[in-house]
Amino acid sequence: MTIDRSGEWWTGSDPGDLEEYLEAFTAEEYPIEQFRLARCGCGSFAFRLDANPNEGAALRQCLSCSSRQYICDSQEYWEDVEPESWECIECGTDQTNVGVGFSLYDDGNDIRWLYVGVRCLQCGILGCFAGWKIGYGPSLHLINHV
Repeated sequence: MTIDRSGEWWTGSDPGDLEEYLEAFTAEEYPIEQFRLARCGCGSFAFRLDANPNEGAALRQCLSCSSRQYICDSQEYWEDVEPESWECIECGTDQTNVGVGFSLYDDGNDIRWLYVGVRCLQCGILGCFAGWKIGYGPSLHLINHV
């Protein structure tokens, strides 16, 4: 796992680089304490991603088996959102790895904010496609629904 920071965009060589990227990306706001890399039930780490960061909802679709998985509690809000499809800013592909970083409240009992990170499967560019506040508790169960 190696992140190249020398170009205009940070690039990663491995899906696991998303955790390091999100740690750096969130360091000045709500730093992440937990991270989960999205993995389909079929074992794949490759997805297409739709999200609406303003409404707090994201949906990933596996490139191998086409199964769809809402990220965290997104299914509750999906009907009311107008999602955008993720595309790489550099190469234009829609194929990505997905990872979610979680910022917790100081007491560690609930999630304050979550960040949906992406790593382009073609060129490795790292980014944060969506992020939103979790405004209720208990919410720690969401960490296992990536």
